[in-house]
Amino acid sequence: MGMRELLVIGRVAIRVPAFVPSYTQAPSSFSSPAPVQLQSPAPQGGSYSAFIQPEEPEPEVVRQRQEHRAEKIAGRDEESKKEREETIARAGRGIDKFYEEYNAKKERAIRENKENEAEYLSTLTDSLSSDTTWSRICDLVDLENSQFKMVARAGTNLTRYREVPLKLRKEGDKALGAAGY
Repeated sequence: MGMRELLVIGRVAIRVPAFVPSYTQAPSSFSSPAPVQLQSPAPQGGSYSAFIQPEEPEPEVVRQRQEHRAEKIAGRDEESKKEREETIARAGRGIDKFYEEYNAKKERAIRENKENEAEYLSTLTDSLSSDTTWSRICDLVDLENSQFKMVARAGTNLTRYREVPLKLRKEGDKALGAAGY
């Protein structure tokens, strides 16, 4: 290699070779003409002189501005880092709170369901052992002291449908199917 020149672009200095080495084409096993040599023209001494500048010291104002800018960027980065950590911590607390509330609600629902189930089973066994089938039907349908809940066509009289279960209930154990199952 020959002498190298210094190429300065902006604030970056690069050393470049004074000439580019030649490359030869490798001969192949096939018959071919003589190898071709490629060579770039070497730059002359004055061709890069416009880009080569001696390094000048930066003015004090520029240096102070760059330092001030770097401090502001570092401050913003630090503030952003703190804000991110606070957000992550707040999200973690929110997730913990959610699962605490969720588990408490789930435990309460399980407890209430067990209590309701026990109450339902006790009333079911009590009603099955004490009443007749027709009294249980009247309790479920609630025929007494209320308007009949079924929607009927205009002009249709549904009093007979209410009277049949009530009559069978009054008959007690003597009614048809009152013994239950």
